[in-house]
Order: sequence, then C-alpha cells, then structure tokens
Amino acid sequence: MERMLLAVALSLPLSACGVIRTPTTPGVADVQFPASVGATEAMNVTVTVSLGCGSFDGFSAQRTASRLSLTTRGSSPVGVGCTASVRNETKVYTDPGTPARVGPFEIVVNGKTWGTVTVQ
Repeated sequence: MERMLLAVALSLPLSACGVIRTPTTPGVADVQFPASVGATEAMNVTVTVSLGCGSFDGFSAQRTASRLSLTTRGSSPVGVGCTASVRNETKVYTDPGTPARVGPFEIVVNGKTWGTVTVQ
C-alpha cells in the first residue's frame, strides 16, 4: 500500500509539469509564399505560428487544383499556468505540386485566405 501511495505521489508533479497535453490550433501571425509557381513545381509556404507555453505539432493539409488549405496543429500542457508572453516560430509546409495547380491558386491557413499565387 505504501508503495502505491509513493507511486501516486511521485506521478502528481509530472502531471503538473505538462506531461498531459491537450490539442490546440496555434494562431497564425504571418504567411509567406511565392508570387508565382509552376503548375507542378514544389512550393514552400512559410507560416509564422504564435505559441505561448504550447508546442507546434504540424499541419493538416487539404489540397485541390485551385486551393491549399492548411490548419495548424499544436498542444498545450494541462494544469500548468501559462504566462501571457507569446513566442513566434516559423514553420515551412512544402506543397508537392500534385494535383497540378490552376490559377489563381489560393492559400488558406486556419480558415483565412492569405492570398493567391499566379500559376505559370
């Protein structure tokens, strides 16, 4: 019984330090992409995400011939007080160019249209 209580007591600080995390959608501060791109050329989209005490876990992407839609994925610790400070991190998503793009090619991140790319 004492060993079980000791194990529980030792695990509580780990939970408070953020071992348990919950999914979040990090905010977007900026999105950069080329003005033009070839129909099947790889294209980098640079996204600046705003993070507090959370982390960036990647992008979810949906792609059609005329639109790239990205959603940022992240996680935040549960039960940990976060400071009001925000740190920005720059992440790059590479669109492979398939299916072939048609213009104007729209770039959408977290539901907001950030602009269009001319397809050559």
